[in-house]
Amino acid sequence: MTEPIPLYRYLDSDAALKTIATRAFRVGRTGNFNDPFEWRLGMAGIDQNLAKQIIEGFVSDVNSDMQGVLCFSDTVSDPVLWSIYAEKHRGVAFEVKHPWPEDHLQKMSYTPERPVIDVNRLRGIGDEKRSNEYLLSLLRRVATQKSPGWCFEREYRVFLDPNDLKHCQFSDGHYHWRIPDNSLK
Repeated sequence: MTEPIPLYRYLDSDAALKTIATRAFRVGRTGNFNDPFEWRLGMAGIDQNLAKQIIEGFVSDVNSDMQGVLCFSDTVSDPVLWSIYAEKHRGVAFEVKHPWPEDHLQKMSYTPERPVIDVNRLRGIGDEKRSNEYLLSLLRRVATQKSPGWCFEREYRVFLDPNDLKHCQFSDGHYHWRIPDNSLK
């Protein structure tokens, strides 16, 4: 068995103290991410005003109904990460020995190509199973990609589904994922 890659969670000093006190990481929600284009599928073959309404509804649904996200980086030495996520170099980066199976850990990709639902292609498929496969492939892409400008993050994510969130602590309007023993270095 290979040793898991080290992952790092950058936090400001207040969040780091709360993490230590509660032994839990705050779970991110898609509506709070700092990339305004994240989870924004493109749509072709449909009126663009209608497409905008559909996409905004989709993003809202993902944020309220779907999963939480734990975000990590595979680097501890990037000064931009320290500046943005660790209180301008005054915060903390926890090294996490991740307890998840490798298939639960999603490496983000950074590409300028936005996933686009081609409504005409979707109509032409006709078969519900193939339509669902097409849509699922686009959803996987939109969940695991960001624009190239964010590549410095070298991000990995763990998606927590609604069942996982049931096992999280809930306080101050946020879910908190309990950090297993011996997972922090």
